[in-house]
Amino acid sequence: MTRTMLFYGHVASNWGDLAINAGALELMRRTGVDVDNSTAVLLAPADQYRRQSSFTLKGMNLTTVPADGTERGGREEIELLIDYIAHPERFAEDTGMGDVDLVVLNAGEHLFESPTGENLVDLVWRILPALAAHTIGTPVVLLPSTIGPFRTEFGALLEDFIRKGLEAAAYRDLESKRLGSSHDSSQLPVLLDPGFFVPGLREREAADWDGSVLGIVLRPEDMGIRPGSRRSAFVQSKFRESQFRNSQAFQLFSSIAEAHLGDGGRVKIIVQTRADREISATLADHLGDIAGADRVELSDPQGFRAFIDELGHVGTLVTSRFHSVILASSQAVPSVGIYSETHGHKMPGLFDLLKIPTCAVRLDDRTITAVREEVDNALGTARDSIEEIYNRIRANRTVARRWLSEALESDGTSSFDPTALTIEALALLYREGLRRTEKDSLAHVLQTVEKELKK
Repeated sequence: MTRTMLFYGHVASNWGDLAINAGALELMRRTGVDVDNSTAVLLAPADQYRRQSSFTLKGMNLTTVPADGTERGGREEIELLIDYIAHPERFAEDTGMGDVDLVVLNAGEHLFESPTGENLVDLVWRILPALAAHTIGTPVVLLPSTIGPFRTEFGALLEDFIRKGLEAAAYRDLESKRLGSSHDSSQLPVLLDPGFFVPGLREREAADWDGSVLGIVLRPEDMGIRPGSRRSAFVQSKFRESQFRNSQAFQLFSSIAEAHLGDGGRVKIIVQTRADREISATLADHLGDIAGADRVELSDPQGFRAFIDELGHVGTLVTSRFHSVILASSQAVPSVGIYSETHGHKMPGLFDLLKIPTCAVRLDDRTITAVREEVDNALGTARDSIEEIYNRIRANRTVARRWLSEALESDGTSSFDPTALTIEALALLYREGLRRTEKDSLAHVLQTVEKELKK
């Protein structure tokens, strides 16, 4: 059986990220991977989220990088990355990559370039395992992922490496395929996200769900890994000042929920990740004041399985969270996705893949009335099509399993030459190292001045 090394196991408060873990594990197990003798590598995991992550990677050996404990965010991280990029075999040795038969990239949404370049270092960490595997002759497979956009020469070289330097790779949404910078992108298939393979996802019995309950999983607009941490913190602070009343997401979901409550229904607001708790609780309080607390429920699941169960018990779902759509639709719950341009292209790309593109509704730069009208129409489409969607998901699981099985059976590694990508990565890392050095030096000067002024 094939032994693999998975880069990286997701460690986060976001149940959607953990769905990728659990689904990737099940997909590999179903295609003949020796999971019990395989390894998942965690990238500088936060201790408070490691237990839940380990649960979704149960059965795999776990290891952590940086292996020497180097903290992320400082000059030392850049120095370590420069050494690894210049000598990829050292990364392979430090992780034990030479002992496995296949390297699997579990990228999710991380393969893109932000407009500000804020995610450069993270992006290098994401592609480093593939460069190391290529150096020692170990095949690499990229699980279905959202890819792009890429904005620089480095990005173009990276995209070329993904298409030509890996033994197999796949998109998880049709928009990523359309973003491909050349006709070569058409060679990569579009397959289901690993989250669709979470064990136990199935249609609920009629007694297990309540058609009168509208499920809501929302997130604030203009926040997340694509806008970046600095922008996200700023936006969260601005929304908090108005108790989220200035948030388009709050206004839209409030309008949808109020209409449903006005028709005699009930609303359940489900929290997918820590970043959504504040806006979710504020919306629940607002709706409770209007319709009564007995008709509005706020659910903040404390476990991954509890989150899945909550999604499976609602009658319909309106959400701006990608994996809520996946986990609900896989339980035959009619779902509509709301997205903003700053959240990227994965939501419309997913609904396009499921062949119900009108069920992805864009929020930004539009009136709430116009968006509400589209959401109402989309809900009708989702309800009418749910049996067809559910069956399509089941059929597409078979396609994805076949794709991975064929990748596991392929011999040899790509002859692609990543030298240009390596040189460009090193140049950018040197520049980032200088920036961090200047920042640290300035901070030291300011601390010294502050001490002198206090004397």
